[in-house]
Amino acid sequence: MKTMWKSILTGAAVLPCAGAAFAQNRPLTCWYNDHADFTSADSAPAGATIGSVGKADSGDKTYSYTILARDGTACPVQLPLSTTTAVTVALVRQDEGSCTNENVADTGSAVVAGSVTVSLETSSTSTAAIRLAGVTPNTSYRIFLKCFRQLGNLRTDASGNAGRTVEFPTDAAGAVYAFEIFPEGAAPGPKLQSLSLKK
Repeated sequence: MKTMWKSILTGAAVLPCAGAAFAQNRPLTCWYNDHADFTSADSAPAGATIGSVGKADSGDKTYSYTILARDGTACPVQLPLSTTTAVTVALVRQDEGSCTNENVADTGSAVVAGSVTVSLETSSTSTAAIRLAGVTPNTSYRIFLKCFRQLGNLRTDASGNAGRTVEFPTDAAGAVYAFEIFPEGAAPGPKLQSLSLKK
């Protein structure tokens, strides 16, 4: 049975990110309830496998997903239960990047404004879960698979948060690929670039 990701970031826990611009990436466990909705995040146990998805317990910690990130704002809004692995990368405020964004880095001084989580949906289709955190409120953003095409739009709430999933043909992305997200009609400044993803 195909599990649908949340279309909008509604009622999800948003963790404070004050000072996150200078935090270091570390292994985190993102926790999800029995409906696969994000509930919380904490430090991952030693030896945890980055990208692993698993059934853990019950209640607000029914499922877990381990990522490498600064804080829980990078956790997807909803867990892709149809897969046992996924990859999450940061969205960084940066105006320009190449097709593969090899010049985009999540360094201590980079401003992180969300994440992209990619999982293989079928042998020919991949799913990208976009999560924006603390960007421009009540604004429509365009989602692009770089050097391919626009994949969709999402709109932020009054706090500048949003979540949405989009699908794309797996073979449309090269061995290394990236995403770009920006407000409609945006001047330079508010563009978001993902870190590179590898197949």
